Amino acid sequence: MSGALRVPVGGHTLRAVRSGAGERHFTCLHGLADTLEIWDALTPALEARGRVCRIDQRGHGGSGAPPGPYRRENLAADVLAVLDALAVERTLLVGHSMGGVVAMATALAAPARVAGLVLIGSTGQCGAKVAAWYERIARAGEERGVRGLVESIYGEKSRKALRGDAQGISHVTRMLRSLHDDPLTPKLATLACPALLLVGEQDPMGPKASELLFAALPAGTAELERVPGRGHWLHVQAVDAVVAALDGWLERTAL
Repeated sequence: MSGALRVPVGGHTLRAVRSGAGERHFTCLHGLADTLEIWDALTPALEARGRVCRIDQRGHGGSGAPPGPYRRENLAADVLAVLDALAVERTLLVGHSMGGVVAMATALAAPARVAGLVLIGSTGQCGAKVAAWYERIARAGEERGVRGLVESIYGEKSRKALRGDAQGISHVTRMLRSLHDDPLTPKLATLACPALLLVGEQDPMGPKASELLFAALPAGTAELERVPGRGHWLHVQAVDAVVAALDGWLERTAL
């Protein structure tokens, strides 16, 4: 089956879209201030390789925003609730940036549900400077709504359209800030599923973040690929490179 659906999750509702067919299942998790439509360019390739579920994470797009604060475990529980609603036992989690954080948190919370991780431009920790930036974003959203979020993330002159609940996105941003005081990186040694890490060499977050994830994951379970000449949104800017890396990884891991 395919199409849009709304999944009730403990007082709020998540918007999701499913498509494709086959035994393999992909769940796509977008980054901060994006929506599930950010996967539009990559989705046809994923549909050719299995079933696909794209989710608007809480506070984003058409999903609800329950009262905060949020912990990454809360967003992981959202993902598991969608999988339950779709009767999906195991999935490959494809996460971009913040979506990668949620993907890793989901794999830590429910390892039996996660067949593998594809982490695009993601991270498991942040320094004091980035934590302060996240705090500025959260405050801007609380004080000036969606426009405050846009200006604090993309700059005052940005005309980017941002869909979602400003308070909810602010809560999500503070969840990311927690990576400074409570990093995910030291927890990753317990993960057993295969992982593919993709990062653009020009990613402003820096390839170093993906290198740290790669080093933290159990030896032999992860692969890291740097994409030259590309930045943070590989699933938009470099679909062919993402698909080529994905296909090789799926074949090598027999997923």
